[in-house]
Amino acid sequence: MSTSNSSNEFLAALPGFINEAQEQCDAMEALLLTLESDPGDTETLNSLFRCAHTVKGSAGIFGLDRVVDFTHHVEALLDHMRSGSVRLNRAISTLLLQCNDEIRFLVGMGFDEAADSAQRLQQRAELVAGLRALNPSSESAIAETAPSAAPEQATQSWRISAQFGEDTFRNGMDPVSVCAYLQTLGRTLSVQWRLERLPALDALVHDSCYTDFVLELESSASQAELEDGFSFVADDCSYEVSLLAPQNAAGVDLDKALRAIDDIPDVPRLGDMLMSAGALSHDALGTVLRTQTELPAQSSGKQRLGSLLVEQAGVPPELVDAALGKQQKMRERLGADENRFIRVQAERLDKVINLLGELVIAGAGAGAVLGALEGADPATLQSLVESLTEANHGMNRLIEEIRNSTLGLRMVPVGDTFTRFKRVVRDTAASLGKEVQFDIFGAETELDKSMVEKVADPLMHLVRNALDHGLETTAERIAAGKPAQGRLTLSASHEAGVIRLRIEDDGRGINRDKVLARAWERGLVEKGVVPSDDAINMLIFAPGFSTADQVTNLSGRGVGMDVVRSNIEALRGTLQLNSQAGRGLAVDIRLPLTLAIIDGFMVAVGQSKFVLPLDSVVEVIAGDGETNTDDAGRHCVELRGAILPVVQLQTLYALESDATAQPSIVVLQSSFGQFGVAVDTLLGQNQTVIKPLGRLFRTLRGISGSAILGSGEVALIVDVSALGQLAMERAPSAYRGQRNTRVRTVTDTEEPEQNTLGETA
Repeated sequence: MSTSNSSNEFLAALPGFINEAQEQCDAMEALLLTLESDPGDTETLNSLFRCAHTVKGSAGIFGLDRVVDFTHHVEALLDHMRSGSVRLNRAISTLLLQCNDEIRFLVGMGFDEAADSAQRLQQRAELVAGLRALNPSSESAIAETAPSAAPEQATQSWRISAQFGEDTFRNGMDPVSVCAYLQTLGRTLSVQWRLERLPALDALVHDSCYTDFVLELESSASQAELEDGFSFVADDCSYEVSLLAPQNAAGVDLDKALRAIDDIPDVPRLGDMLMSAGALSHDALGTVLRTQTELPAQSSGKQRLGSLLVEQAGVPPELVDAALGKQQKMRERLGADENRFIRVQAERLDKVINLLGELVIAGAGAGAVLGALEGADPATLQSLVESLTEANHGMNRLIEEIRNSTLGLRMVPVGDTFTRFKRVVRDTAASLGKEVQFDIFGAETELDKSMVEKVADPLMHLVRNALDHGLETTAERIAAGKPAQGRLTLSASHEAGVIRLRIEDDGRGINRDKVLARAWERGLVEKGVVPSDDAINMLIFAPGFSTADQVTNLSGRGVGMDVVRSNIEALRGTLQLNSQAGRGLAVDIRLPLTLAIIDGFMVAVGQSKFVLPLDSVVEVIAGDGETNTDDAGRHCVELRGAILPVVQLQTLYALESDATAQPSIVVLQSSFGQFGVAVDTLLGQNQTVIKPLGRLFRTLRGISGSAILGSGEVALIVDVSALGQLAMERAPSAYRGQRNTRVRTVTDTEEPEQNTLGETA
């Protein structure tokens, strides 16, 4: 195989490594924040060490030396924390979080050295200096704390043999890189490259791998650490890692061996676990296993093997007990994870497969009825038509069930999105000098995967707003008779076909007087007019609105909350505020479970068809073909003694419409209040698959998407929020006191060219 092809295939696997390494960095951040609240949690600390070690080992395979070198310093500090010589505090946690950010940057940089600026190099050098200063074995620490250096970890001689499959090169891996990485873990004694599988020249396939190697290495690494070098080629390689010669178990570093056992990520056999910890050689294990087979089966295999390992191989009983305990704990955890994940996913998949099978059967039945229709006599024709109608209903039912089940496969827990805010709350609270307890509830609640990332930015704005504006400083809270530590809660729950996300704090709440004064000052509300409390609360979402007295890094520019509102409404969601002065604020976000399908109410204006989201439809009233115009220039009708603004779709979009004797008005509920939409024809309820608008129509106000009907026609899906804003807008001099009035002043009486295009609010 040519060198260029090998390099290209090897680099083709790099994106897979980057994705996995970024996930490990996410896990490290979550583990660090968890460990910060419970520094004595050894299991979390071991998991944290494994994440760093995995990133380092995988980066070494790809030759990303900067990642390996930097992560090695982080790994060394974590190892000292596991041994108890360094105890986590907030300063160390902050340093490790910064180091994790640097690892994430280095991983994303890959081989692009140009991205590594001088400023970044200086920052990384400072982080390394901070890590070294915490290392008890560093020269500075030794000079200050102890007259003698700690003993070096014992090295052992290992034999590593690897046999690679023929697809190794085609899958982007290179045996030479694997061997080179393993050599960085110790001192190489010998390397033998074996070419026994190399075929004759005429049978040679240029991109097949025929290479094996045997490496003898002197290293202080454990067996598990050496085996990690094969993590990326495990599917294309068989390997064996064993000690070169039997070792006297009495000379084993007990603390190191116990840590190595804790570090094992899976559940190997008891003997393999002790070999990985360096307490047992391959030959000694073979002798013990042969002895075990000769004993009568009068006790459990684990007990017999454990006793023999202590008696014959001289393994310390503490290591045997630790290995057995670790094995049992990991098996219980693995079993719980398998039941929680595999069982649920398998049921969902099985249900879809079963429904598909039923659909195939139903389709075959309908085909048989269609075949019987040809040449059928009049006496049986009616019966066959009824059978075909019944078969059609059955197929429609199955299609609906398959749709619902398939959408269920897209549902993912929101916990991963919620967890990322722990770091945000920690760092933001520290920068503001506030003490904050951050709680997460309902992390297991599921939401459509396509919506999970889209809701992250609005949540980020709301969380930061609660930290900056909502929660008071420690001194202010104590003066108000509150606990010194503020509380911020992020929760999720299902609620009547939607998912509710709540951001709640126990801070000062919304200062309505201050909000109203700022609204009068900016002309959002006419001076002297006092809207309802809900309307005042919603003013904080107006573009450019801010009550901050000064601009800071977090707030004061009036940017953010209007983006929150527009992003939530773009997801067909709603916002609701519940503020209690001096007691806190709760922001409720309600979102549909999926963005793929909408339950709609179809209407028509002339030949054009529109779909109204069914959950926004309040009622339908009969129109008389006439509408009045209020002093703000809006079309409106009277509904039970109240004025209802009405949007004329025919005028708004310049549609051709036949004169209708009695048009209908569909009453819709939006975040701006109720309004009506005048239509010619009511076509009834249907379920619609949402399609995005083309680039030419993406700025069309009042329309959020399109749908392809069964007839092949295209229907436009109405954006209720944007259309509601159009219905409520009025001239600048008009009274602005009604609920949820917004700033913009486009009216329904303007020309369609001015009224229909522009950014969606």
